[in-house]
Order: sequence, then C-alpha cells, then structure tokens
Amino acid sequence: MKAKFRRAGLLAAALIIVAVLMTACGGQKADISVFMMFPQNSPFNKQDELKNALQAKLGETPTVTFSVSPIFEPQKMIVELAAGDHGIFVLPKDQFDAFKQEDGMIDLGDTLKKEDFPEGVHNGTLVGIPLKDTKLLKDAGYKGEEVVAFITVRVKDKEAKAKQVLKAMAEK
Repeated sequence: MKAKFRRAGLLAAALIIVAVLMTACGGQKADISVFMMFPQNSPFNKQDELKNALQAKLGETPTVTFSVSPIFEPQKMIVELAAGDHGIFVLPKDQFDAFKQEDGMIDLGDTLKKEDFPEGVHNGTLVGIPLKDTKLLKDAGYKGEEVVAFITVRVKDKEAKAKQVLKAMAEK
C-alpha cells in the first residue's frame, strides 16, 4: 500500500514539475513581431535594447518582440518573408527596393506622411520607412547602411497594430 502512495506522490510531483516548466516556457506571445536583417557589412544584434526602447515608447500595448538575424543571409530572408510570422520587416535598402517592385506591401499613407519618407514611396504610395536616422536605431548605436521597415500584406488582422509599432519606430 505504501508503494502505491509513494508512486502516486512521485507521479503527482512529476506532473506539477512538467506543468510549471510548460508554463514558464510558453509565455504570452507578442502582438507584433519585428524581423530585422542588416546589411552584410553592418552586423547589428541588439534586439533586447531595441525591444525595451520600443516597448517603453509604446506603453503596455501593443507588445513587441524582435528577431534579429546576426548575419545577412538571403535564403533566411526569403523564408522569413514567406512564412509571414512577422508583422514588420526591416531589411537592407537594396532588398527593400527589389521587393517593393512586387507590390506585396501595405500602404502606410494613413499612418505616416509620404512627404516625410520619399525613399519609401513606390508608385505614389508610401510602403517603406527608412530607419537609419531614427531615434530607435541611433540610440541603440547603429552606424551601418540604410535599412527600411515595411509591412507585408500577409500581416492580415494585425495591420493596425503593426502600423502603430512602425510609427513609433519611425520617430526621429
């Protein structure tokens, strides 16, 4: 009888430990994920500083998370774009210029003025925001080549939140 109680106690303890571990690992998913890939000659990996600075600017909502690729890798960039898991993409200007030709980006004209970001205008529509000279990147110490932030059409139901985050990122 003691053996059964002991076995049941061990099983209960194991289940509690598993439940605690699963809860600690899961966490709340951020409202908007920002994927950043910097130019090859400008490596930059300060995702915690960027996240904390941007979240402080936004307040409690929407919540953000950053995924920064430590190196420029074209295949990873294509996979991340195709997966559609991120609300905002920040890529080197050359890649942005190539992708904007595909017309797969959200119009940002209802959130930001295209006159303020002429480099991000395509066919008369604001689709990208140059970030090199923004407060967010300057304060984090970025000194590399131009990068451009944009929202793809795959953002779906998170478009308003993504635009809110991008507007905060664009502040100079």
